[in-house]
Amino acid sequence: MVIFTLFIFTVLAFVSLMMIHNLTLRTVAVVVSAAIAVSSIVLIIVNMHDHYGMKVQTKTTKTQIYSVQGQNTYGILSYQPVGTSGKEKVYIYRATDKSTKATIAKPDLKTTTSLQNIDGNVAYKVTTNKTYVYRNSFFKFLFGIADNNHELKSSHVTYQVPPTWIALSSQDGERLKTLVAGLSTQSDFIQQVQQEKEQATTDPDGAAKATVDYYKNLLATTPSK
Repeated sequence: MVIFTLFIFTVLAFVSLMMIHNLTLRTVAVVVSAAIAVSSIVLIIVNMHDHYGMKVQTKTTKTQIYSVQGQNTYGILSYQPVGTSGKEKVYIYRATDKSTKATIAKPDLKTTTSLQNIDGNVAYKVTTNKTYVYRNSFFKFLFGIADNNHELKSSHVTYQVPPTWIALSSQDGERLKTLVAGLSTQSDFIQQVQQEKEQATTDPDGAAKATVDYYKNLLATTPSK
């Protein structure tokens, strides 16, 4: 509506200037029309820049995610730091249990991410979105043509990982593969794997947690080359 108001009173100011011969009446008409047109421009600017007439709405969704490698008894959430600071990460997982392709969740300028340890045996992706919405129907009528209702302000994604899962950077993932390959012929490691397989038949969560703890300890106690 405000854009139409701007257009109409801009035209009226021009028409008044050209068509009204009475000086006093012409001056009043031009000044009033121009003032309304300028006010409309100011309203458009503050709406676009400062989201005038809008409020922030927060919505949180929680969805289950699945291990990027579905054949293991334990879950794996893989990630890769991006950017020079490495604060943000690309996360890799499967969106459904039957997915054959991994989901690669990339951050953007409005999105931040974090990892959180939780109890249980299910991993989740918790997304909290903050969006701009109009305060009421009046402001929506006034500025709705700008199509900025529900514009995203910011998003935070928390990956919740239970003790039966391991979150690994791609670098640590490759290092773990190398370490496991080097241990694959050692009797202690073979016995460890066999015990965890047997435990998995009666206590899958306990076996998964034992495997995750073993791999975490292996990474922590083995220096990187």
